[in-house]
Amino acid sequence: MMRINKNLYKNSFLLSLPGMFSIFLSLLSIPFHIKIAGFENYGDYLFFHFVLSISFLLNMGLAKTLVIGINKNPKYKAQIIYEGLKYCFFICLILISVFVLINRLSFFDNLIPFSKKYFFIGLILSVIYLIFEAIYQANKLFLNLALSNFIFYSLSLSLPSILMIYYGYIDLDRLILISILIKFLILIIMFTIIINKKLVEKSKKKILLKYIKVNSLWITLFNLLVQFYEMFDKYVVSIFLGPISLSLYSIPQQITGKLTIISRAFSSYLLPYLSSGKKNLDFNQSINIFLSYIPLIIFSLFPFYEMFLQLWLGSNYDPRILNLTKIFSLVAIFSSNSHILITRFEADQTSKKNFYYELIILPFFLFFLFFFVNSYKSLLYISYLIFFMKTNKIIYKVIKSKEQNLFFRKILYKYNFFFNLVNIINLKLFFLLYFNTYDFVYEFL
Repeated sequence: MMRINKNLYKNSFLLSLPGMFSIFLSLLSIPFHIKIAGFENYGDYLFFHFVLSISFLLNMGLAKTLVIGINKNPKYKAQIIYEGLKYCFFICLILISVFVLINRLSFFDNLIPFSKKYFFIGLILSVIYLIFEAIYQANKLFLNLALSNFIFYSLSLSLPSILMIYYGYIDLDRLILISILIKFLILIIMFTIIINKKLVEKSKKKILLKYIKVNSLWITLFNLLVQFYEMFDKYVVSIFLGPISLSLYSIPQQITGKLTIISRAFSSYLLPYLSSGKKNLDFNQSINIFLSYIPLIIFSLFPFYEMFLQLWLGSNYDPRILNLTKIFSLVAIFSSNSHILITRFEADQTSKKNFYYELIILPFFLFFLFFFVNSYKSLLYISYLIFFMKTNKIIYKVIKSKEQNLFFRKILYKYNFFFNLVNIINLKLFFLLYFNTYDFVYEFL
């Protein structure tokens, strides 16, 4: 029987509380946005927020490395933070230079349905936010971090849509501008808190640089593949199937993605401790929760999905949204566990292992993604592909985890049981997917 750590649950609950409130905002904003501005406008608006996740790549692993470096050298915390801010400033200068060059090229206008200027401003703000977030995380300012995450990610996404309830239709670029202003406001508040708490001290030390040399390349490459897996399906859907299909595809992802709020909260709490060699028991306990209990809760809600979606979306309800919501709920289960396991890799500075596996399965992902889009134009098949990729990734992460002990073997057995249960429940759909793929390969050969 595992010892229960009250701090693990208390701090994780605090970190996830604002995110839980964001679920309410999403439930309120999405139907009104669709009703007033339409699926196409909402699809393009979501796409703007999706592409801002490129900031995790442009950050070059600096945020994660900052947390690791600080917790391995707590005596030089303020100096390391100053060093991190300095490197962040250089990244922002590079982004501004790139914008000046791209702004003169007209072909870029055809790639995105919104303003280039707003896009680059959003990227720069997102890169800065990741550094501020890392500073909060390293200093264990969990409540401040939770509130900041809520405003920067959830409120900036939902509030512009809610404003349409009072002001009527708002065009895409104005919605994005409102979102950017909210993001900028929280950055100002975060910077003020960092200064007031005297978390920064000017220094010429280059302690962080040592950890950047070890971690930055592999974290960046790993984030490149993660962002590719997270974004490329949406980009393909947007280009080949249109913004309306992207909206139908993204609404279930946006709602079920909220299920990962709790796992991200656990990850934020664990990383500073794991990187300093502590809280291994909390890590095991977290994995046990997300692979043993969360799936049971989500499965118990499945019978109520259709009724909820019909009440929520009203006349905009589409049966495809129901099927996609069920599949992405399963994806969210494995994503939650993946967040916890990735935290272990980052803390152990072994992201290189993750990168190689992600790279190996990339060609298979691309092949089936384009096959489903071109041959079937099926959002459901694409969602099954995402589910299949997530299940295989988490098996690899559990097997390759540093702690090959009885606990992890038990977790793997639970995973196998759960995966088989999912296969039984969705047997008809999996067989349909299998035989259609078999026919395609047979005809191709």
